[in-house]
Amino acid sequence: MKTLNSFPGVKVVQCALNIKQMAADSWWVYRHEFCGNGTLKPVSRVVFFGRSRDDVERWIETQRQESTVYMLSDN
Repeated sequence: MKTLNSFPGVKVVQCALNIKQMAADSWWVYRHEFCGNGTLKPVSRVVFFGRSRDDVERWIETQRQESTVYMLSDN
């Protein structure tokens, strides 16, 4: 029996990232994992430190190429 995929090409989101500027030359990237029901887990962790926004954006771009990640806004 052949099974059909209702959502072909859909990627599962693995995490969401959030950038915070901690000082003039200190930028941190926080990783937020997802619960089984699709909500964010209450605790995040720092996964990268950079000296500039460009440093962290380059690092995030490499992460996007390796897996499915989303950026969280400050809103």
